Amino acid sequence: MRAKKREYLLPGILSAAVLVPVFYMAACSFAGDESPGFSLMGYYTVLFSEPGYLLRFWRSLAMCGVIAAGQSLTGCMGGAAIAKYRFAGSKVLAICMAVFMILPVQATLLPNYIFLDRLHLLNSWWALILPGIFAPFGTVWMAFAFRAIPGEVSEAAEMDGAGMLSHVFHILIPAARPAVITLFVLSFVESWNMVEQPVTFLKGVRQYPMSVFLASIDIDRLSVQAVCGILCLAPVTFLFFYYQQELLDGIGESIWS
Repeated sequence: MRAKKREYLLPGILSAAVLVPVFYMAACSFAGDESPGFSLMGYYTVLFSEPGYLLRFWRSLAMCGVIAAGQSLTGCMGGAAIAKYRFAGSKVLAICMAVFMILPVQATLLPNYIFLDRLHLLNSWWALILPGIFAPFGTVWMAFAFRAIPGEVSEAAEMDGAGMLSHVFHILIPAARPAVITLFVLSFVESWNMVEQPVTFLKGVRQYPMSVFLASIDIDRLSVQAVCGILCLAPVTFLFFYYQQELLDGIGESIWS
Protein backbone atom coordinates (compact mmCIF):
# COMPACT_ATOMS: atom_id res chain seq x y z
CA MET A 1 0.00 0.00 0.00
CA ARG A 2 2.82 2.39 0.89
CA ALA A 3 4.64 1.48 -2.33
CA LYS A 4 1.58 2.46 -4.36
CA LYS A 5 1.34 5.75 -2.51
CA ARG A 6 4.99 6.47 -3.31
CA GLU A 7 4.36 5.70 -6.99
CA TYR A 8 1.61 8.31 -7.13
CA LEU A 9 3.46 10.90 -5.03
CA LEU A 10 5.72 12.33 -7.74
CA PRO A 11 2.99 12.44 -10.45
CA GLY A 12 0.70 14.10 -7.91
CA ILE A 13 3.27 16.78 -7.09
CA LEU A 14 3.95 17.45 -10.77
CA SER A 15 0.22 17.63 -11.54
CA ALA A 16 -0.32 20.08 -8.69
CA ALA A 17 2.54 22.26 -9.92
CA VAL A 18 0.95 22.37 -13.39
CA LEU A 19 -2.59 22.99 -12.14
CA VAL A 20 -1.80 25.75 -9.62
CA PRO A 21 -1.43 28.46 -12.34
CA VAL A 22 -4.66 27.24 -13.93
CA PHE A 23 -6.57 27.49 -10.66
CA TYR A 24 -5.06 30.91 -10.04
CA MET A 25 -6.17 32.09 -13.48
CA ALA A 26 -9.68 30.71 -12.88
CA ALA A 27 -9.83 32.56 -9.56
CA CYS A 28 -8.68 35.79 -11.19
CA SER A 29 -11.43 35.49 -13.79
CA PHE A 30 -14.00 35.95 -11.02
CA ALA A 31 -12.19 38.90 -9.43
CA GLY A 32 -13.39 42.46 -9.76
CA ASP A 33 -11.01 44.88 -11.46
CA GLU A 34 -12.24 47.99 -9.67
CA SER A 35 -13.45 46.53 -6.38
CA PRO A 36 -12.36 43.35 -4.56
CA GLY A 37 -14.71 40.42 -4.31
CA PHE A 38 -16.54 37.95 -6.54
CA SER A 39 -17.54 39.32 -9.94
CA LEU A 40 -18.64 38.03 -13.33
CA MET A 41 -17.74 41.26 -15.08
CA GLY A 42 -14.77 39.68 -16.85
CA TYR A 43 -16.96 37.02 -18.46
CA TYR A 44 -19.62 39.61 -19.34
CA THR A 45 -16.99 41.82 -20.97
CA VAL A 46 -15.41 39.06 -23.06
CA LEU A 47 -18.60 37.21 -24.04
CA PHE A 48 -21.09 40.05 -24.44
CA SER A 49 -20.13 43.70 -24.04
CA GLU A 50 -16.94 43.63 -26.14
CA PRO A 51 -17.37 41.01 -28.87
CA GLY A 52 -13.90 41.67 -30.29
CA TYR A 53 -12.38 39.19 -27.85
CA LEU A 54 -14.74 36.38 -28.83
CA LEU A 55 -14.42 37.21 -32.53
CA ARG A 56 -10.65 36.97 -32.28
CA PHE A 57 -11.01 33.62 -30.50
CA TRP A 58 -13.19 32.14 -33.26
CA ARG A 59 -10.91 33.50 -35.97
CA SER A 60 -7.88 31.97 -34.26
CA LEU A 61 -9.75 28.69 -33.86
CA ALA A 62 -10.64 28.63 -37.55
CA MET A 63 -7.07 29.48 -38.60
CA CYS A 64 -5.56 26.72 -36.46
CA GLY A 65 -8.19 24.25 -37.68
CA VAL A 66 -7.25 25.00 -41.29
CA ILE A 67 -3.54 24.60 -40.50
CA ALA A 68 -4.10 21.30 -38.66
CA ALA A 69 -6.35 19.89 -41.39
CA GLY A 70 -3.98 21.03 -44.14
CA GLN A 71 -0.89 19.64 -42.43
CA SER A 72 -2.70 16.35 -41.82
CA LEU A 73 -3.56 16.11 -45.53
CA THR A 74 -0.09 17.01 -46.83
CA GLY A 75 1.48 14.82 -44.14
CA CYS A 76 -0.56 11.80 -45.18
CA MET A 77 0.22 12.29 -48.86
CA GLY A 78 3.93 12.94 -48.32
CA GLY A 79 4.28 10.22 -45.69
CA ALA A 80 2.64 7.66 -47.96
CA ALA A 81 4.97 8.62 -50.82
CA ILE A 82 8.07 8.17 -48.65
CA ALA A 83 6.93 5.05 -46.79
CA LYS A 84 5.20 3.02 -49.51
CA TYR A 85 6.56 4.19 -52.87
CA ARG A 86 10.07 4.14 -54.24
CA PHE A 87 11.20 6.93 -56.57
CA ALA A 88 14.45 8.70 -57.46
CA GLY A 89 15.68 10.71 -54.49
CA SER A 90 13.12 9.35 -52.02
CA LYS A 91 15.76 8.63 -49.35
CA VAL A 92 17.37 12.05 -49.80
CA LEU A 93 13.96 13.68 -49.53
CA ALA A 94 13.20 11.78 -46.32
CA ILE A 95 16.54 12.85 -44.79
CA CYS A 96 15.96 16.49 -45.78
CA MET A 97 12.48 16.40 -44.24
CA ALA A 98 13.88 15.01 -40.99
CA VAL A 99 16.62 17.68 -40.90
CA PHE A 100 14.16 20.52 -41.60
CA MET A 101 11.84 19.17 -38.91
CA ILE A 102 14.42 19.53 -36.14
CA LEU A 103 15.33 23.09 -37.09
CA PRO A 104 14.08 25.63 -34.53
CA VAL A 105 11.34 28.02 -35.61
CA GLN A 106 13.74 30.98 -35.36
CA ALA A 107 15.98 29.46 -38.05
CA THR A 108 13.16 29.42 -40.62
CA LEU A 109 11.70 32.87 -39.93
CA LEU A 110 14.00 34.77 -42.30
CA PRO A 111 13.63 32.49 -45.36
CA ASN A 112 9.89 32.28 -44.78
CA TYR A 113 9.72 36.07 -44.47
CA ILE A 114 11.54 36.56 -47.78
CA PHE A 115 9.42 33.94 -49.54
CA LEU A 116 6.13 35.32 -48.20
CA ASP A 117 7.20 38.88 -49.03
CA ARG A 118 7.76 37.90 -52.67
CA LEU A 119 4.31 36.32 -52.72
CA HIS A 120 2.85 39.52 -51.19
CA LEU A 121 1.34 37.53 -48.34
CA LEU A 122 2.89 39.37 -45.42
CA ASN A 123 0.49 41.08 -43.02
CA SER A 124 -2.19 38.48 -43.76
CA TRP A 125 -3.12 35.25 -42.05
CA TRP A 126 -2.00 33.33 -45.13
CA ALA A 127 1.53 34.09 -43.91
CA LEU A 128 0.74 31.87 -40.92
CA ILE A 129 -1.42 29.28 -42.66
CA LEU A 130 0.77 28.27 -45.62
CA PRO A 131 4.02 27.56 -43.69
CA GLY A 132 1.96 25.62 -41.14
CA ILE A 133 0.24 23.47 -43.76
CA PHE A 134 3.49 22.52 -45.47
CA ALA A 135 5.53 21.95 -42.31
CA PRO A 136 7.77 18.85 -42.65
CA PHE A 137 6.70 17.39 -39.30
CA GLY A 138 3.49 15.90 -40.71
CA THR A 139 5.28 14.07 -43.52
CA VAL A 140 7.94 12.60 -41.22
CA TRP A 141 5.35 11.61 -38.61
CA MET A 142 3.05 9.85 -41.09
CA ALA A 143 5.99 8.16 -42.84
CA PHE A 144 6.81 6.39 -39.56
CA ALA A 145 3.16 5.49 -39.04
CA PHE A 146 2.67 4.13 -42.57
CA ARG A 147 5.85 2.06 -42.40
CA ALA A 148 4.33 0.16 -39.48
CA ILE A 149 1.51 -1.07 -41.75
CA PRO A 150 2.40 -4.51 -43.20
CA GLY A 151 3.42 -4.48 -46.84
CA GLU A 152 0.94 -7.26 -47.57
CA VAL A 153 -1.89 -4.78 -47.07
CA SER A 154 -0.54 -2.48 -49.78
CA GLU A 155 0.16 -5.41 -52.10
CA ALA A 156 -3.40 -6.66 -51.70
CA ALA A 157 -4.75 -3.19 -52.49
CA GLU A 158 -2.62 -3.01 -55.64
CA MET A 159 -3.81 -6.45 -56.75
CA ASP A 160 -7.39 -5.25 -56.33
CA GLY A 161 -6.66 -2.37 -58.69
CA ALA A 162 -6.56 0.43 -56.12
CA GLY A 163 -4.91 3.59 -57.43
CA MET A 164 -2.52 5.77 -55.45
CA LEU A 165 -5.19 8.06 -53.99
CA SER A 166 -7.51 5.16 -53.23
CA HIS A 167 -4.63 3.34 -51.56
CA VAL A 168 -3.87 6.34 -49.35
CA PHE A 169 -7.40 7.38 -48.40
CA HIS A 170 -9.08 3.97 -48.17
CA ILE A 171 -6.24 1.74 -46.91
CA LEU A 172 -3.40 3.64 -45.24
CA ILE A 173 -5.26 6.46 -43.47
CA PRO A 174 -7.94 4.22 -41.88
CA ALA A 175 -5.23 1.78 -40.77
CA ALA A 176 -3.22 4.60 -39.20
CA ARG A 177 -6.20 6.53 -37.79
CA PRO A 178 -4.66 7.14 -34.32
CA ALA A 179 -1.51 8.58 -35.91
CA VAL A 180 -3.57 10.86 -38.17
CA ILE A 181 -5.61 12.16 -35.23
CA THR A 182 -2.42 12.65 -33.23
CA LEU A 183 -0.92 14.66 -36.09
CA PHE A 184 -4.04 16.83 -36.25
CA VAL A 185 -3.99 17.51 -32.51
CA LEU A 186 -0.25 18.21 -32.34
CA SER A 187 -0.30 20.54 -35.35
CA PHE A 188 -3.34 22.34 -33.93
CA VAL A 189 -1.62 22.84 -30.58
CA GLU A 190 1.58 24.05 -32.26
CA SER A 191 -0.27 26.62 -34.38
CA TRP A 192 -2.50 27.63 -31.45
CA ASN A 193 0.59 28.46 -29.37
CA MET A 194 2.63 30.17 -32.10
CA VAL A 195 4.23 33.45 -31.07
CA GLU A 196 7.27 34.22 -33.23
CA GLN A 197 5.45 33.84 -36.56
CA PRO A 198 2.61 36.32 -35.88
CA VAL A 199 5.02 38.89 -34.45
CA THR A 200 7.29 38.56 -37.50
CA PHE A 201 4.78 38.21 -40.34
CA LEU A 202 1.92 40.41 -39.10
CA LYS A 203 1.78 44.13 -38.38
CA GLY A 204 -0.55 45.52 -35.79
CA VAL A 205 -2.26 44.09 -32.74
CA ARG A 206 -5.60 43.78 -34.51
CA GLN A 207 -4.34 40.92 -36.68
CA TYR A 208 -2.67 38.96 -33.89
CA PRO A 209 -4.18 35.59 -32.94
CA MET A 210 -5.14 34.85 -29.34
CA SER A 211 -1.69 33.46 -28.48
CA VAL A 212 -0.07 36.87 -29.03
CA PHE A 213 -3.03 39.14 -28.40
CA LEU A 214 -3.16 38.17 -24.71
CA ALA A 215 0.02 40.13 -24.04
CA SER A 216 -1.55 43.33 -25.41
CA ILE A 217 -4.52 43.35 -23.01
CA ASP A 218 -4.31 46.11 -20.42
CA ILE A 219 -2.75 44.70 -17.26
CA ASP A 220 -5.30 46.61 -15.18
CA ARG A 221 -8.02 44.39 -16.65
CA LEU A 222 -6.89 41.26 -14.85
CA SER A 223 -10.25 39.50 -15.01
CA VAL A 224 -10.45 40.03 -18.78
CA GLN A 225 -6.95 38.64 -19.19
CA ALA A 226 -7.88 35.60 -17.09
CA VAL A 227 -11.07 34.92 -19.06
CA CYS A 228 -9.17 35.17 -22.35
CA GLY A 229 -6.58 32.79 -20.88
CA ILE A 230 -9.34 30.28 -20.09
CA LEU A 231 -10.59 30.64 -23.66
CA CYS A 232 -7.08 29.83 -24.88
CA LEU A 233 -6.96 26.71 -22.72
CA ALA A 234 -10.39 25.41 -23.75
CA PRO A 235 -9.73 24.07 -27.31
CA VAL A 236 -6.44 22.37 -26.44
CA THR A 237 -7.87 20.82 -23.27
CA PHE A 238 -10.91 19.55 -25.16
CA LEU A 239 -8.80 17.94 -27.89
CA PHE A 240 -6.48 16.21 -25.43
CA PHE A 241 -9.32 14.80 -23.35
CA TYR A 242 -11.56 13.87 -26.30
CA TYR A 243 -8.79 12.11 -28.24
CA GLN A 244 -6.88 10.80 -25.23
CA GLN A 245 -6.86 7.17 -26.34
CA GLU A 246 -6.04 8.02 -29.97
CA LEU A 247 -3.13 10.17 -28.79
CA LEU A 248 -1.71 7.33 -26.70
CA ASP A 249 -2.10 4.85 -29.56
CA GLY A 250 -0.79 7.23 -32.21
CA ILE A 251 2.31 8.24 -30.27
CA GLY A 252 2.98 4.59 -29.39
CA GLU A 253 2.67 3.48 -33.03
CA SER A 254 4.98 6.20 -34.35
CA ILE A 255 7.63 5.73 -31.65
CA TRP A 256 7.81 1.94 -31.83
CA SER A 257 7.37 1.56 -35.58
